[in-house]
Amino acid sequence: MIRRNRKGAEGRRAYRSMVLPPFLIYIFVTAFPIALAVILSLSNYNGGKMFGGEPWKIVGFEQYGKLFADPYFWNALRNNIYIVLISVFGQLPLGFLLAYLIYRKIVKFGGFWQGILYVPAIISVIVIGIMWSIIFSPYGPIADAVNRVYSSAYSAKVSALLRSPGGEGVTDELVDGIIDISGSTVGDIFSDPRADLKDFLQSYEPEDLPMLKEDLVNLFAHKWNADFLSKPGVAMIPILFVTLWCWTGVYLIIFHANMQKIDTQIIDAARIDGATEMQVMGRIVLPSLSGTLLNAAILCISGSLSGFALILAMTGGGPARVTQVLSIYMYDTAFMGAANYPLANAIAMMIVLFSLVLILITFGVEKAFGGKE
Repeated sequence: MIRRNRKGAEGRRAYRSMVLPPFLIYIFVTAFPIALAVILSLSNYNGGKMFGGEPWKIVGFEQYGKLFADPYFWNALRNNIYIVLISVFGQLPLGFLLAYLIYRKIVKFGGFWQGILYVPAIISVIVIGIMWSIIFSPYGPIADAVNRVYSSAYSAKVSALLRSPGGEGVTDELVDGIIDISGSTVGDIFSDPRADLKDFLQSYEPEDLPMLKEDLVNLFAHKWNADFLSKPGVAMIPILFVTLWCWTGVYLIIFHANMQKIDTQIIDAARIDGATEMQVMGRIVLPSLSGTLLNAAILCISGSLSGFALILAMTGGGPARVTQVLSIYMYDTAFMGAANYPLANAIAMMIVLFSLVLILITFGVEKAFGGKE
């Protein structure tokens, strides 16, 4: 009996010695920061006496009241909702569909497509953000391509109007024609459009026709302002597109790996019985991956709410914070300008609360409609 008790005590000591270190790490790394964030969000802390501030105290939900009254908070929350929606209803369905196409060998070279679609996920998000900010900038390839089309169309109209670029060849009809195809641009450049434009045309010799056409295109052809990332109405569209492009490959890999666990004999039997591919996908594969879909949705929601580097690299928050999300809003509040740590921690608590609500909704949907793996 004594020996048995001794062995039991030794087992408990061994168990505690193995559990205690990770438990302490969890307390100091996770639990303590969470508790401190909750306390700070309910306080008026601004550095305390140590840093020349007033003694801090608990002020209740005062910071949350300031937060709900701040229009930037609602703007950041709305942008986060957009990202959650494009992630849950964009990345997951698209990733599942692509994984199914590869799994069922409906497309050829499945391994190649897996690699290509997964590549964006392994590139630094800072690199991706800078690359796409250049693409969507006013001087990027999209703007350049559109403005080349505008310039080509304007050049063709000018070529149809021009006969002799100088001397007697500059007629009132030519001046009126150029003003007509140029719109208000002539008035923006010349104070007296008709007289100044006529003088401008007469300054070229007949042999300078190619140069004149080029100068007219540069001066008067319509220029498209393609600064997507600063326009309030469309600034989030490039971010949503890049978010979809960047992370869909991750869920493709997750879904495809779990599809390998499905018994192929079930699918073969369904096909022999006359099931279509849509029926196989909807009635066999999809229910079999319900648990995987749940985990992927939780991963998707948490990633959407913690997104920071990609948006900051693409826009820096954008003019008037039009592309700001909650994580960037929290960062700016805590570290930019006059730091407000209680308000920043209140924002962090709202991110946690919002995440929990969405995850609970996800669990409810899975419980109501999900299958069993």
